[in-house]
Amino acid sequence: MGFSVLPEVNLTHHIGFQGDFTALTTRGDNVDENKLLIAAGPRYTFAPRSLFTLFIYGEGGEMRSRSSAATVSHIVDWNPATRAGIGFDLKSKHGIGFEIIPAEYIGEKVEWRDQWNHSFSARAGIVFNLYK
Repeated sequence: MGFSVLPEVNLTHHIGFQGDFTALTTRGDNVDENKLLIAAGPRYTFAPRSLFTLFIYGEGGEMRSRSSAATVSHIVDWNPATRAGIGFDLKSKHGIGFEIIPAEYIGEKVEWRDQWNHSFSARAGIVFNLYK
């Protein structure tokens, strides 16, 4: 569970740059984790002027993890992270739309274990378009 804020600036009709601020909480039988991801990177939009717009993106940044596992209780650390995905926007004529990201990869290098965590997720949310 969590939430995201993804501001984007379009450099051309197809190429943009987006930031990603995501807070995630995972709950399990033995481990609870809270994560904060701050990342940025390019976004390519395939049909920018249509009401249904497909896009891909890739980002790099840092992820702050806090775990309650018995062996690593309350370790807080900033780790390198990467994120990539594919999704689509459904635009309306009034500047509000809906975004669905059905396939997303998140990689986090956990430095104290010297290994990568690999996660896959899906997201959906409301989009506010600030254009003319």
